Amino acid sequence: MDMDLIVAAEINDKISEATSEAKKRDAKGAVARRDQKRAERKLLSNNMDLLDILSESGVPVEGKRSEGSE
Repeated sequence: MDMDLIVAAEINDKISEATSEAKKRDAKGAVARRDQKRAERKLLSNNMDLLDILSESGVPVEGKRSEGSE
């Protein structure tokens, strides 16, 4: 029983530490990091420019291409 109380107290301490550290972070920083990650994902997912460059260099490319390309 004593061992259970010790383990429970230690778990409670870890949770309290994690909660207090989470409260220290500012919301503006979190929003900025989120927006930066979104922009990076958008760049990675926009591969139509890469397909256009490859097709212009003579590499055969199958599939949908961006507007303005043949």
